[in-house]
Amino acid sequence: MTRVQPITDKSQLPTERQAEWDAVFAGLGRVRGPFGVMLTSPGLAPAVLDSVLMAHADGVVADTLHELVILAVAYEFNAPYQWSAHIARAREVGLSDTAIEAARTGTDDPALDADARDVLELTRQLCRTHQLDQALFDALVARHGERWVMLVVATVGQYQYVATFNNAFQVDSLPCDDQLPVT
Repeated sequence: MTRVQPITDKSQLPTERQAEWDAVFAGLGRVRGPFGVMLTSPGLAPAVLDSVLMAHADGVVADTLHELVILAVAYEFNAPYQWSAHIARAREVGLSDTAIEAARTGTDDPALDADARDVLELTRQLCRTHQLDQALFDALVARHGERWVMLVVATVGQYQYVATFNNAFQVDSLPCDDQLPVT
């Protein structure tokens, strides 16, 4: 059970803070999970949301790879809310079952395309060692450019933050058939 009572309705906020609800709703089309909890602290939810949205706003990184990063971070951080909040979106944008299973289990699969393998490796390196191998960095910059690498790295970092937040406050997973096994 979530450790603090999340804000689930705009009317729970004082009038002078209701614009924060509006900002989250405008950005996500809903207010739930970590953003409901973050709204209990003035200014936090809109600031975090701005950063999260910035890394994907211009479509430089394909939706499938963006969602793969988020699922891989969820696995690495043992973050079930994050998995439950993104698994349907990952399938909706066309992320393959093979990529989903590789993210869910922290394993490699030779059937994955080079971009999916590299995104998983980048995410795992940053989550496990907090470093990014020079050879992988160079290969990704050569293939996609610095901005692409920057946005993938930003997504890893942002979702590490969100996963840590969700875990610390024990944000309840969303009901769905495809849950991340909690270890």
